[in-house]
This record gives sequence, structure tokens and C-alpha cells, in this order.
Amino acid sequence: MGKRTTRSRPRLFGALLVLVTLLAYLPAFKAGFIWDDNVFLTANPHLGTLEGLRSVWIPGKTSQYYPAVFTAFWLEHELWGLEPAGYHAVNVALHALNALLVWKLCRKLRIPGAWYVGAVFALHPLHVESVAWITERKNVLSGCFYLLAALAYLKFQEEREGPSATGLASPAGPGGARPAPWYAAALALFVLALLSKTVTCSLPIALILMMLWQQKELTLRRLWPLAPLFLIGMVLGLHTAHLERVLGALGPDFDFSFAERVQIAGRALLFYPQKLLAPWPLMLVYPRLEPEAVSLAAHWPLAVILPVAGVATVAYRRGTRAPALALAFYAATIFPALGFFNVYLMVYTFVADHHAYLASLGILALIVATLATRLPPRGWVHGAGAVVLAALAAMTWKQASIYEDSESAWRATARHNPEAWVAYNNLGKLALERGSNEEGLELLQQAAAHASYTTFASSVRFNLAVALGKLGRDREALEEFQRLQESTGKVEVHLARALERLGRDPEAEGFYRQALAGEQRADALLPFGLHLLRLGRSEEAVEWLEELTRLRPSDMDALMFLADAYAGAGRLDAALAAAERALGLARTQKNERMADLIGRRLAQYRQGAPESR
Repeated sequence: MGKRTTRSRPRLFGALLVLVTLLAYLPAFKAGFIWDDNVFLTANPHLGTLEGLRSVWIPGKTSQYYPAVFTAFWLEHELWGLEPAGYHAVNVALHALNALLVWKLCRKLRIPGAWYVGAVFALHPLHVESVAWITERKNVLSGCFYLLAALAYLKFQEEREGPSATGLASPAGPGGARPAPWYAAALALFVLALLSKTVTCSLPIALILMMLWQQKELTLRRLWPLAPLFLIGMVLGLHTAHLERVLGALGPDFDFSFAERVQIAGRALLFYPQKLLAPWPLMLVYPRLEPEAVSLAAHWPLAVILPVAGVATVAYRRGTRAPALALAFYAATIFPALGFFNVYLMVYTFVADHHAYLASLGILALIVATLATRLPPRGWVHGAGAVVLAALAAMTWKQASIYEDSESAWRATARHNPEAWVAYNNLGKLALERGSNEEGLELLQQAAAHASYTTFASSVRFNLAVALGKLGRDREALEEFQRLQESTGKVEVHLARALERLGRDPEAEGFYRQALAGEQRADALLPFGLHLLRLGRSEEAVEWLEELTRLRPSDMDALMFLADAYAGAGRLDAALAAAERALGLARTQKNERMADLIGRRLAQYRQGAPESR
């Protein structure tokens, strides 16, 4: 009876850990898509076809080379399309699994308070961003493979050396040649972790720290199996750094001296422990604290970091290993996100909650293990622990609620960070999309007031010009587009449309033709075709609208505009053929409203007297 109780207790605690995680994240199941979920999901051209699945594994085909994540999204897209609930459910499930793996890993390493470490990891609100934001599948999936790889590697060590702390058993292990499968599993899982997010490249360092925790001597025989992991991690990590630069992590916003990067890194290194201890306020985009003038005072974080590191080192030498090893794990895991390597997010902020998903384990384990060691295992201690976990769960519930949709997430960000131009910019675009043009203009003006960064000031001004045009303030819109054309170029189509609205057709045509001769050709085809139709130059419009329908054969609107051009040029047979193609598309897509409109248009063509659209 006693043995059965002993065996069932871990299952009970495991079930409890999963249950509290699911309850804390209930609001995430109702959340939607936000920010760059379009890149990974809603506007991802690689989803839905076998060719797309193949292409995500080819470097250079996606903005970030995380094929394991894209493959997971591809499979889920086949199951539930673009319903966000399914993706959120998988994220939460992975996070709950990770909490179980953290518990198991801590038990394996004999870290005091192992279950509480897993529970705090599961319920801490700093991790909400990684769980409730679909794109951050990168964190929860890579974290899962990372933890499994660590457990497999520890099993490899145990089979190779025997379970003794000194590890002096024969190379073949106590049961024969069994270590190889566990090593192969650890290597494969590590590669999958890297193919989900390369921040996991720090695993070999973490494994060395685990050896030190187990009081194993760092012999060559113990270290050489880690060499392939170091090499693979370095190669894929450098590839990610290269892709970040290709993505746009270059230019004035990333021009920092080494001294400035040390300052940024020092602030970031202290930021995450602070948020773990006092998790409020949490936000999608934190203030981007620019490096100050280089001076000793500007490097104040070092005055905290260096003494703490010194004290931890002295304690380690005197036999108290936990602080030094936990802090070393934290520093090594968070290092890729400290600012020494350019990442695109740095244009908005130097810190982000999702950066600390795995790195937080070092700090959390140190705090929990210290408390578990020093506090007696009495009822009131567990009661206090339950209160702390309940408080964390409540904060997680509240934080997960802001991910209901993009507007909710950005409004929460603007509330906590009034200078977050990206929040006002995105809120402004959302307002324009729903037709609230006055509100959109006001929000975009706030964004423009704070967007001092060179790279994005122009994009905010562009959105502002679009808002002015939607409000009929065409002269002001034209002035904004003219300034943008002088500074950045590539707004010829928008200049043309603004001039057209002001009745300056010859100037508008000049900009349209300029766009057609350059990179904006595809964007200029439709507005220039409509421009020609409006001026009664239907035969000329045909040429450009035909090219458009070749580029977009499934675009019903483009086909109907082409039909109008054919009809205006007296080519009624061609107009009927184009309209019938559009009608077939509408019926295939089961778009009854469009099919009805096209049917009426066809009737007009058959009468030979179509009205202007």
C-alpha cells in the first residue's frame, strides 16, 4: 500500500501542475492573432501546400530559419485552418509539458523544491508573452526540445558512467553499450530545439553547469561529447544572426559602440531578475532606453553585476555552489538577447518578456531551492507556497487577457508605455481599417511624435498621410507624400493618387508611369488602369489590367475591371469572357454576394450598354 501511494504521488502532483497551468491560461484559449502572427500564420504563403512544407526547410525561403515551428504551423493549418483557438491551445499545452519537464529535470538534479520550481515556471506572468502570443511558439516548442535534450543527455551520462556522483564507472556503462541511443536522442532533440529557436544554442554550457552541480570533474572524456553540440549550435546561431541583419537589423538604429552595447547588456541583465521578483507592469514593448553618454556613471549596472558575480564565485569556492551555477546558467542563456548581436526587435526595445523564457529557470530555481532548503517542511510553509502560486496564477490570468486581439494588446502597451510609437502606429492602422479615420489620425499623430528612430519614422509618416487622404485632406496628404518621396522614395503610386484626387491628372500620370518603370510596377497596375478608365481611355487601360490579371488570376475585382475596360473599348465578347471567369471564381469560393454582383454586370454586358462601375 505504501509503495502504491509513493508511485501515485508524482502522478497526482503532475496532474495538479497541468491543471493549474491550464486554468491560469484559460483567457489565452480565447485570444486572437496579434502583431507579426501574419508573417508566421495568417499571411504565410508556405501554408496549405506540400511545396510550402518542403520550402520551409530550405534556408532563405523564410524570414527566420525555424523550420520546426513552421512545420508545426503547417500541420495545424491542415487541422483547423486559421482558427486561433487551436494554435493557442497547442502553445498552452506545450507550456504545461515544459513545466512537467522542468520538474522532472530538477528532480533528476536533486534540486530542492523541484515541484515548486516547475509550478512557478508554469504560472509566472513573465512567461505569458511566450505562451499567449502564437508567434512565440518558437519559445515553447524550442523549450520543450531543449528540456528533453537535457534529460536525454543526463540519461546518456548515467548510462555511460553509472549513477554515482563521481562518474568513475566503465565507459560501456553498467549494462553494456547502452549510452549511444541516449546520446543520439539528445543530439537530435538539440537540433530540433535549434530549428525552433537558436537561443537554445546555450544548452552545452547548461550541461557543463549541471555536471558541476553534480560535482563531476570536467575531464576531456566528459566534455568531448559536447563538441558536436557546440559546433552545431554555433553554426545555426550565426545563421540566425545573419538572417536578422537581412531582415533589417542594420542601420542607424543599430549603430552602437561596444561600450554602449555593454551598457545595454548590463541593464538587460538586471531587468529580467527584477521582473521575476516584481512582475508588474508587463508589456509587449518596453521603453527603449537609449545608451547614455559613455561615462562611469552610465555603466552603473556593472556596479551591481560584478560584486554579485564576485560574491557568488567566492561562495562557490567555499562549497556553496548553487548561486554561482544558477546565475551562470541565467547569464549564458540570456546572452544572445543582451544586445551584443543585432536582433530586429531592438528597433522597438532592448528587452522583451519572451527573451527570458528559458533563462528565467536559473533565477527561479535559485530562489525556490534556497527557500526550500531554509524553511521547515511544515504545513504553513506549503500554505504560503499555495498563496504565492495563486497570486502568480491570478497575474497570469490577467496578463493573458490582454492578448484577446491586437487592439487589446496594443492598448495595454500604450497604457504602460506612453512613448511606444509602435503601439500608437498599429492602433492607428486598426482604426483606419474599421473606418474610424479621425481616431486613426489622432493615434498616428501620437506615433509620429514619438517615432524618433530613423528607420521607422518614415513608415509612421506614411500611415499618417494615408489617414489624411481617407479624411479628404488631400493637400496635407500630398505634402506628406512629397516629403516621403524626397527622403525615402518609393511612394510614387500614393503621390499619383493624391494628385488625382486633387484633379491634377497629368502630374498623377507622370508618377504612375514612374512607378510602372520601377519596383512598384505591380502596385501601380490597378490604380493606373482605373485612372485611364476614368479618363475614358479604355483601350489603354486594357494593356495594364491584362497584366494585372496575369499576376493575380484569382482576383475577381481585377477581372471585372478588365471586363469594364474591354466593354469601354467596344470588345464586348472579351468583356463577357472576363466577367464569366470572375463569376466562376465567385461560385468556386462560394461568395454569393460577389456572384450576384457579377451576374448583374454580365446582364448589362449582354445588353451591350454597361454602366460605369
